[in-house]
Amino acid sequence: MNFQKYIIVAMALWLIACGNFTAKVASNVATSIAATQQADGTSQTADNTALPADTTAITKPAKATPASKPTTKPAKATPASKPTAKPVKATPVPATTDYQAINDEVDAFFGEFINEKTPGGVVIVLQDGQIIHQAAYGLANLKKKTPLTVNHMFHLASMGKQMTAMAIMMLAEQGKLDYDDPISKYIPEISQFGDTFTIRQVLHHTSGLPDYSDGITDALMKRSDNPTNEDMIAVLHKKRKLLAAPGDAFYYSNAGYDMLAVLIERVSGESFPDFVQTHIFDPLKMKSTFSLPNKKRRADPLVTISYTGSSDAPEAYPNDPLDNIYGSGSIYSTIGDMALYDEALYGDTLVSQKTYQEALKPATLNDGSVEQYGFGLEFEKWKKETYVAHSGVWLGFNNDYVRFPQRHFSVIVLLNRDYEYPDNPRIALKVAEFYLK
Repeated sequence: MNFQKYIIVAMALWLIACGNFTAKVASNVATSIAATQQADGTSQTADNTALPADTTAITKPAKATPASKPTTKPAKATPASKPTAKPVKATPVPATTDYQAINDEVDAFFGEFINEKTPGGVVIVLQDGQIIHQAAYGLANLKKKTPLTVNHMFHLASMGKQMTAMAIMMLAEQGKLDYDDPISKYIPEISQFGDTFTIRQVLHHTSGLPDYSDGITDALMKRSDNPTNEDMIAVLHKKRKLLAAPGDAFYYSNAGYDMLAVLIERVSGESFPDFVQTHIFDPLKMKSTFSLPNKKRRADPLVTISYTGSSDAPEAYPNDPLDNIYGSGSIYSTIGDMALYDEALYGDTLVSQKTYQEALKPATLNDGSVEQYGFGLEFEKWKKETYVAHSGVWLGFNNDYVRFPQRHFSVIVLLNRDYEYPDNPRIALKVAEFYLK
């Protein structure tokens, strides 16, 4: 009997010692992870990595038409060597869901038109709030031969329209405006367009407002070498005719979203760059996202250089005289920050889900017909399933974003080139198809 007691006591001491050892190992691992994240500076997530706990979830997305089509049709280049930057490895994928084979297919797809000597891009694939794949391919700067990383910042171009729309929704939720208010209530300089020229119609591109190619750019350049949003309002003040009566037709208008930025400023009392920074980017901890004008664009080494031309003769895209105009596309961001934004759309951090549903309603024209465009979002079909999307092409950048809210699944692609890339189907959908079954 005494012998059995000794055995039991010995076993108890052994278990206590193991427990202390295990706790010590766990503590060391946690400390190491925290130190790594702090040293990295940017919270770089990776395959099958959960988004930060303080991010919220999403709501349903919508569809948008690109501001302008790329100047050249995507062409498949010679098979490229392996991507220059592979996805960062993180938490192992659950045994029931192995994405590695699919992720390899995605890497091979980008390798068909990007190699280690060309401008390239980044991709992130999100499922249920987790990053199941992210990777960078090609160069961020040809002259310096800087490889792209998942932390590089890209100009979002028209992909950023949904953030302008989000700012409008925030002001509506606060009771500071109504979507069916005439724009002239807040911008009296354009009262000549009448009371039927509303905020909702400008959000939907159904106001009849012309775009920059319809004479606005020429008038702007006569006013200033670097015109601003207020210059744009002054030019519109002199316009007497719309392309169509408000609500009669769909005409994609970047000028309309730049007008909305002025409305946001006048209603909120904040500049547009400050408003989106304070009310959207900061709450979501989008630390590498900002709106122009911003000195960071030229000072931060992680801001990507964009290229136009062709594979044989790529040219760094120069500054554009319209760079100081914001609202239709003035935001720089990273795929990691866009993942935070994407997940936030499922919750109530920015606006309530009830408010966000307005963004997901397609436009209805005066004759009752429907245009598949919401508030800075376009709606499209994949095998009878509706998804939300928007692309963006500007200054040599080319981006695409698709969301399947019913699946809690999204793909974001940011390229720093406007030539020779696959776009049939749209590039983010092509990536999505590798995962959708």
